Amino acid sequence: MTELLGFAALAVGGYWVVNRMKKKMAEVERRLSEAAAAAKGPNAEPVRTLKQDPETGRYRPEQ
Repeated sequence: MTELLGFAALAVGGYWVVNRMKKKMAEVERRLSEAAAAAKGPNAEPVRTLKQDPETGRYRPEQ
């Protein structure tokens, strides 16, 4: 009987830990999304593509 109670306690504890981790991961994802959106902002510079210079082999912003 003791083993059954121990198993039940471990199962309940494991369930609680999994749910807590899911909530924390969702919160972190939300905060990262908000930070990324704030970093872009309305005055953000558009992303420029790079083109490889055949002579030097270096990548430079495409004009």
